[in-house]
Amino acid sequence: MTRLRTRLVALASALAIGTAVTACGGGTSGSGGGTSASGATATGIVTAWPSDVATLDPGNVSTDQDKELTMNIYQRLLEYDFDTTDSGSLVWKGLDAAPSLAESYELQGSDMIFHLRDDVTFHPSGNPLTAEDVRYSYERAMAGAGAIDLSNGGIQDPEQITVVDDHTVKMSVTDVAGNPVPASETTLATVRMPNYGIVDSVTVKEHATDADPYATEWLKTNAAGTGPYFIDSRSPGQQMVLKAVPDSWSEAPAYDTVTVRIVGNGNIASLVRGGQVNAALFGLTQKDLNDLDEAGLTVDHQATPDFIHLQMAEDSGPFTDERVRQAVAYAIPYDQIVSSIFFDRAQRSLSYVNLKAPGYDEAWGTYRTDLDQAKALMAEAGNPAISVPLLYSNAEPAYEDMALLIQTSLAQIGITVTLQPQTPAAMFDTILTRATTPEGEPVSEGAMAMFNLSIYLDDPKSPVSFYSRTGGALNYPRFSDAELDAVADAQQFAEPSAEREQAYVGLQATAAEDASFLPLVITGRTVVVADGITGISYSPEIGIRYWTLEPSS
Repeated sequence: MTRLRTRLVALASALAIGTAVTACGGGTSGSGGGTSASGATATGIVTAWPSDVATLDPGNVSTDQDKELTMNIYQRLLEYDFDTTDSGSLVWKGLDAAPSLAESYELQGSDMIFHLRDDVTFHPSGNPLTAEDVRYSYERAMAGAGAIDLSNGGIQDPEQITVVDDHTVKMSVTDVAGNPVPASETTLATVRMPNYGIVDSVTVKEHATDADPYATEWLKTNAAGTGPYFIDSRSPGQQMVLKAVPDSWSEAPAYDTVTVRIVGNGNIASLVRGGQVNAALFGLTQKDLNDLDEAGLTVDHQATPDFIHLQMAEDSGPFTDERVRQAVAYAIPYDQIVSSIFFDRAQRSLSYVNLKAPGYDEAWGTYRTDLDQAKALMAEAGNPAISVPLLYSNAEPAYEDMALLIQTSLAQIGITVTLQPQTPAAMFDTILTRATTPEGEPVSEGAMAMFNLSIYLDDPKSPVSFYSRTGGALNYPRFSDAELDAVADAQQFAEPSAEREQAYVGLQATAAEDASFLPLVITGRTVVVADGITGISYSPEIGIRYWTLEPSS
């Protein structure tokens, strides 16, 4: 699924927003070893991407392919902790963290203290991992695309990260004003994200220049990580071959080689069906997934926090009346969207907060498809004659199908909807510009906007800040509630507690009653693998961890 998060990071960083956000040809298939009935080789797997990475630099990831590659050639201080499903897939456990380059950590007051392993080396340099590598990696991530998520995790300035000794790093967390806040699971969670892979500072600094002090250009096409894979060969736009790092500190992957084919407009579904590709995430439509399921491939789905929302401008235009907005909420054909467009792989979304987040509440569950209730609300509002554009991304056929269903449903309550597909970039610019234009300055006329976004942190503070705070980066409706703002400010960096959870439950109730923001579906994520492969992992960030895949027998 194409995502808007790329532009969010760049634009939100420029605006100093302190909250985190948050889908034939090209080379040969296969690698060493004989081919099994599953299509996998004895030692390697083959995947396919519709497009190549934009960069190899973990501190500047932007595309989905960037994220997938980064989580396989770089390692972070901590990793997600996973539960194993009956099918053998791995599903992240909310805010829980597992050791990685840091073998342990402590939360002391406002400090997060990480104790590094002493047996880690970078590939291919052989340089040992030190605390300076960690400090430097975070400093350069803050200078790149990683600043916004670090701010959300309590790191506002590189000076907050200090080297205690060669194998100990301390991060002191603060709010955006620089006031110390408690270190907790929510501040800790950020270090698991792909942006924060640890680079070999010694090697990277050798390629820095006055014009490029963090060697961004060099890292765009070169890697300096710890694994578990390294790039053995690459033909940009065609193919990339990864090999397992030899003698790594971490357990060797079951598949020693991963071949990534860049197929452009090629039919990835056909390559999977034909056995030329045996693990795929990108470039598959809902129909492709059904066909591959019927063909006997393993089509695995989990409810990752990938959402589609509908927003209505409430400061001007036809949706200034709350009753009209609530009428729309009752008219949306939620179940039909889930069943007819996503073939029941998606599920209805009942909040903008992640399912695994403490304080999640099904606040929008009060709205069910009920045209009689919708018509009654329209009558209370005086049955206004409404004609309004619906903006949506043209990135996937599913979005057009959803827009058509919404158009048909709203026509039944007297609302005429004009469909206006947009490129993802234009769509996001429209939302961000309208949301962040200062009060008193001209903004676009009120309309409806449907868009998709992933929220990577299992904590309510991110969606509340984005969607419901006055001036929030994605507050397209321009909703404003002083009491909500005050509670959100008080709870953003508060320690996890029942009181904090209940506060966020209340904020979701306020947003749901206002009804300018309507969660539609959680699309989740679907991965297809050949029969005989298991160990698919799921976390909020998109991508296949090749190193968790293994033969099922």
